[in-house]
Amino acid sequence: MLAGVLERAGAVFAPRRGGTVAVSYGSAAGELAACVSATGIADSSQLTKLEIFGPATRLAELIRHATGSVLAPGGVINAGGAWWCGAGAASPGLHAQRVVVLCDPSIGFNVHELLTARGARMAGIAVRDRSLNWGAITVIGAATRPVLASLGVFGPSGDPRDVAPFASAELAGVEALWLLQSEHRALALVPGSVAGTAWRAIERAGQPHRMCCVGQDAIARYELLERRDLFV
Repeated sequence: MLAGVLERAGAVFAPRRGGTVAVSYGSAAGELAACVSATGIADSSQLTKLEIFGPATRLAELIRHATGSVLAPGGVINAGGAWWCGAGAASPGLHAQRVVVLCDPSIGFNVHELLTARGARMAGIAVRDRSLNWGAITVIGAATRPVLASLGVFGPSGDPRDVAPFASAELAGVEALWLLQSEHRALALVPGSVAGTAWRAIERAGQPHRMCCVGQDAIARYELLERRDLFV
């Protein structure tokens, strides 16, 4: 289990927004510095994770109402405090499409209620909460791209321009969904049962790039730097 991996790594846990998260591994300032100069790995499983299924036209209408934008398969929209990710076909041979929504748990309930209410008025739309079923692992920092390339996220070429912002790539022997949030940040979604194994696989790929474990305090500070474009 991922929780055991985090404990052995020295995670300091604290309650945040209705859940318990790893806030640091001893020094948030040192973890921030590691992200700025190298790369970090963080548990983001506290995120609300919703999966929406439905016929392509109705699903597109639902997402357009919720975000004001059109979401293509493999594309992403950052709107209303949530990431809306076009996951493509629900399964081979079916016409139903799939969208994954990721957001902070502080707004997760409202987003879920909104989608469920609107979806109930649209034939064929189903909304499922995957928050407890999926683990979420963040790779963050200056060396994010080379770490992802070594994991095969960018395909055989290793070029991030060859993949969609929301793409599938094998990780620890299972399919992982990768959200490429920025040049310096990506999120892997994996089944919760293999999240610990996936974490260790990412750590191995990050060793040549001085990857270290980082908590949510360092991530919050890094986000401020990213928004203000203050990287050194």
